[in-house]
This record gives sequence, structure tokens and C-alpha cells, in this order.
Amino acid sequence: MLARHPLHHIGSPALEPLRVLTWGGRWGSALRDAVSLPFAEETGIPVHHELHVGLALPPALRSALASRQRPTVDVVWSNAVPALQAVRDAHCTPLDRLRMPVLGQLRGRARPDGPAARFVVYPYVIYYVLGYRVQAFPHGEPRSWNVLLDARHRGKVALYPHGTGLHAIAQAMQGGRLEDIPDAMDACWTFIRRLRPQIAELEYSIGMEKRLRSGVLDLCFRALPNMLTFQEELPVGWSVPEEGTADTTDALWIPRGVPDAVRDAATRYIAFALRPNVQENWCRRLGVMPVHPAAAVPQVLSRPDLPAHADDYRGILHISESLKEIHHEVWARRFADAHGSVSP
Repeated sequence: MLARHPLHHIGSPALEPLRVLTWGGRWGSALRDAVSLPFAEETGIPVHHELHVGLALPPALRSALASRQRPTVDVVWSNAVPALQAVRDAHCTPLDRLRMPVLGQLRGRARPDGPAARFVVYPYVIYYVLGYRVQAFPHGEPRSWNVLLDARHRGKVALYPHGTGLHAIAQAMQGGRLEDIPDAMDACWTFIRRLRPQIAELEYSIGMEKRLRSGVLDLCFRALPNMLTFQEELPVGWSVPEEGTADTTDALWIPRGVPDAVRDAATRYIAFALRPNVQENWCRRLGVMPVHPAAAVPQVLSRPDLPAHADDYRGILHISESLKEIHHEVWARRFADAHGSVSP
């Protein structure tokens, strides 16, 4: 079940609320304050946030889409991989480009590869970083991903479930070539096998503050927004190792089965989220790279070891989102085999 997290009704209570799938924590509050509340104030359309955890779409939404019932939400904010899976399964409504001229103003990175560009837009780029407990690194921040293999941190490393986001880094660190992904990834799986004794948990970030504070964890591979949240409460830092880092994107899309009247509001919501001023506010709150060229880059990203804009790949060990979607399940099983855990 989805936990309902209603926003205050702003505008006419007679209007049907627009239901938006969201995450909690920093992610949800940034969407609420930068996008949903300003949208409701401008349009009078109430917005309800429907909260979930993780990258996979919630079971209730997947079930509704599979049975061709009205979906449980009207706008989906998800990672790119489940968005592209939804396109593949014909679960998305085409974006109305005539009513969304902003789509033609965005950087190339906002558009998925191939036919998916008709249905999905990427509103920003997320960079992964190496998070660390400051007390465990008295001589300064770690500068190489090889620190993940250091015996001092055995059993004190956290990754995402299934090793999400790590594949390009693992391939490069074991001497493999990015251009050999996905056909020749022995280097990737070898590095992940070497990591096995180091890993304490394969989890999302909710509750990780406790383990960092207690010293159970020394290192974590995280999306930058999660590390920025940890820094608000904990003596932790983050670095972009000298070998480079990986990236990902999230997506906005309208699920199939949304009634016409509500689809109009959903279209307006997505177009609103892509405006330069909205992008600037939203991406600053999250710590991600906007895709509208007129939106300023957040200060936290203005550093020489990260790209200068969304179409810049400087320092990025990049795998396309479409490639991740195609191989997502196979890579999850290979990770489970290499990690010695049960396949998902």
C-alpha cells in the first residue's frame, strides 16, 4: 500500500487533487516546496503526494497498470529504469509536446533514447559520490574507490540494493573498459566479488544515519542528495574519487489510464516542473544538475571534478539509462551471485 502524504489544499477544493508519486525525506520535501506547492498556488489545482520507498514502482501502481485500471497516481516521479520499463510495457501516456513547449528548450540529457522520448522526460541528473564518516578518515577525504577494498573498512561499507549505480565504477576499477559494457563485464563482477567481505549492507538511505553515527559504517556509495541530508546531522563528508564517478537520472511521466481531465493537469504539472526558475529551486534543494540550460547549476555542484552542465560528461563513468533498463534484471542476478546473496 502507498502511504498518503497530502499537501495542503491550495486553490479550489472542488477540483480533483492531482496525485503525484514521490519519495520521502529530502526528495519529497524538495518536490513539495519547489514544485507541488508553487504549482497549486499558481493553478488552484490541489496536489497530493503519494509516498513510497525504493526504485521499483509500488505494487499497487504496477497492478493497476497491468490490469488496465485507473492508476493509483496521476504523475509518476521515478528513477529512469522503471520509467523505461513502463514505456516498454505500454504503460505510459505520450507527453503532449504541443502543450509542453518547454520540452524543446531542454538539454539533450532530458530526452531518453529512442521511442521513450515521446513518453518520458528526465528533469535532472544525479551524481553518485563516496560518502565517509569523518572520524574514520583523520588524514582527509578518500580520493580513490580502492578505499572500498581497504581491510580497515571490512564489514563497514554500504551499497544500494543489487549494487545499483556501481557497475561502471567496478568495471573501471578492475581495469575493464566502459565501451565493453554490457558484452564483456568480467572486470565489473570481479571487483564486486572482491568487495563482498567489505559490505555491511545493501540498503536505501532511510535509517542509515544511525549506523553512520554509531560507527557501524565507515563508507557508503550514495547519491549526492542523500549525503547532503546526512551532513545536516552527522560528521560525514563526501568525495568524488579521482577515477571519476557514475550518474543516473530520474523521470517524470503520466501513467496510462489517467482520465482526460486529470491528464491535462498532469501535463501542466510536468511542464511547470521544467520551467527554469522551478528547475533552479528544485535542483538546488536536492543537489542535482538541472536539464534546462537557463537554470543555474547548484553551488554544491560547481567544482572541477563534476560536470559543468547536464550534457557534460567530464569525470563521469557513464552508462546510458536505456542500457541499464535492458540489463537491469540480469545485472541484479549477477550481483547477487557475486555477492553471495539470494537473487531478487
